[in-house]
Amino acid sequence: MNRLLLAVLLSAFPVALFAQDSAATPPPSGKLVDIGGRRLHIRCVGSGGAPTVITESGSSSFSIEWALVQDSVAPFARICSYDRAGFAWSDRGPEENTVEETMDDLHHLLRAAALPPPYVLVGHSIGGMYVQAYQRRYPDEVAGLVLVDATPEEDAEYLYNGKSTVGITLNYDQLASVYAPYIKNPPPPLALPTAVDTPYNKLPSDLQRAEVWAERLWRSRVDMPHSWITAESWREEFVALRNRRLATPHALGDLPLIVLRRGRRTSDVLNQREADLVALSSVGKLVVATESDHEIQLYQPDLVTQAIRDAIGEIHANHRHSRDHLQH
Repeated sequence: MNRLLLAVLLSAFPVALFAQDSAATPPPSGKLVDIGGRRLHIRCVGSGGAPTVITESGSSSFSIEWALVQDSVAPFARICSYDRAGFAWSDRGPEENTVEETMDDLHHLLRAAALPPPYVLVGHSIGGMYVQAYQRRYPDEVAGLVLVDATPEEDAEYLYNGKSTVGITLNYDQLASVYAPYIKNPPPPLALPTAVDTPYNKLPSDLQRAEVWAERLWRSRVDMPHSWITAESWREEFVALRNRRLATPHALGDLPLIVLRRGRRTSDVLNQREADLVALSSVGKLVVATESDHEIQLYQPDLVTQAIRDAIGEIHANHRHSRDHLQH
């Protein structure tokens, strides 16, 4: 079964509530910022001029997992990781994990945290879809993209009529029918984690404890009806992104774009889908993380750091070229 199907479907199974008290909640690694009646957690490190680097996490992932990359990027750029509504220290929202709420929340958060554009957006897994969605809505704010083993449009699959089916080929009613039996008869609970496994054990011990806490909290909150809403939102955005990608050879023009894909536990089909993402930009580049599984930012944080450095370098070079062109 496809990894994204598992993320959307299996992890959404109701689980026994995990008692949350002040003693069990680790202190936030960053700060809580009010975006209008709700607070989101964001951690910024480093300094330097524009652009600011903003990371976007995967489907059941947290700002914690960017710590190694943030520490190595901080000497040459300002880099911020945040948690979407309902994740880790961020307050819950009415439509958690949908594209619409996530885009609005991030837009408000960046302003409330006094982080003006332009941005280099770095998206891991489903976060790759989110950062493309943000660029699609606010193109003037995004100076570059780094996709870290990002989920291609065709990679979200669901069990429809007994067969694994690409989500973007389903319509609203068909996707609803995928979730209907699980909503009517919820499956048994999943076990809650008590420790991290590879590659999260590469994090410092205090962040490993925070990772376990965040994962337990997230699993205890998600329900099948809400996951259906999220899945439909993702399907709509994937359709829009695919339509844009296929409408023109380079949908993003010459926007600096670096695509990192894992070298382990992959396939020719997935490798081709990642390569297709590179063609979004006329200057797109592919980097293969040969020693990484899905979480490249933990297996090989140096490669993600270098991709960010290269994207920023390309942005600055473009600005110098434009300035010189105007002067002549």
